[in-house]
Amino acid sequence: MPRKINRMSLRFLDSADQVAAIVARFGHRPAHKLTTSYATVRDYCESLDHLPKITGINGDLKNAQRPWAVKAVLAQVPPPARVLEFGGGEPIVSGFLAELGYEVTLVDPYDGFGKGPIDYHRFREQFSHVKIRREYFRPGMAGLAPASFAAIFSVSVLEHLAPPALTACFEAIAEFLSPGGFSIHCFDFILQGTGDAHHFAQAQAILAEQQKLGGQAPDEPLEQLVERLRTDVETFFLSPQGHHLWRGDRPYLEFPFRKVVSLQTIAARSPAA
Repeated sequence: MPRKINRMSLRFLDSADQVAAIVARFGHRPAHKLTTSYATVRDYCESLDHLPKITGINGDLKNAQRPWAVKAVLAQVPPPARVLEFGGGEPIVSGFLAELGYEVTLVDPYDGFGKGPIDYHRFREQFSHVKIRREYFRPGMAGLAPASFAAIFSVSVLEHLAPPALTACFEAIAEFLSPGGFSIHCFDFILQGTGDAHHFAQAQAILAEQQKLGGQAPDEPLEQLVERLRTDVETFFLSPQGHHLWRGDRPYLEFPFRKVVSLQTIAARSPAA
């Protein structure tokens, strides 16, 4: 039976051999190429098998998103390397990557935005091996050197940003990502139901920013990708249990079920940047 995440644990990995096995398995994998894709049941089950401490079983999209982010970073840049996560909240991905040998900085305001966590002081104590900065990720941040990170990533953040904030976020990525570095993101996407038109427009804006950063046209239009995932039996959907967690104490009629998937995008900043 898969183990649940231990929220009070300071460490996820038990030995150097375990670290080496994970790096060997997921490092430089061609499956995580520079592209836009979507979460699959196959990928999720692999995560349950090999990354159980960061792969939940409560039906939430983050169960698939968090381990995907770890595998995507490993596939692009081997440890040791400097990486940055923004909007990460609880440092599950950042903490795991730090244990794999990365130098990790996590930037999050811890102000509860989007029902995010506010436990800044507790996280700093529990994850002392992660450099946690309590602020919004933005251009011109003091203490961060330009072009100093091999990868900058986020998990379920970009879908919440209004257009000006999204533009500023990618301006910050362009400022702090090293030439040839990787911009890695997964985000919630409402396929059908309340908010689907907004999420489609938001996904288009996110992918346009990625294209601008990388200077490459997408492998396929977003419309084609959406049609492909819609009919793919392997697509990982938000479960009814996960939706119930999202709904919280709101009446169902105020927050009805919708089909939600995770979109995933990886782009490399131009080496000449």
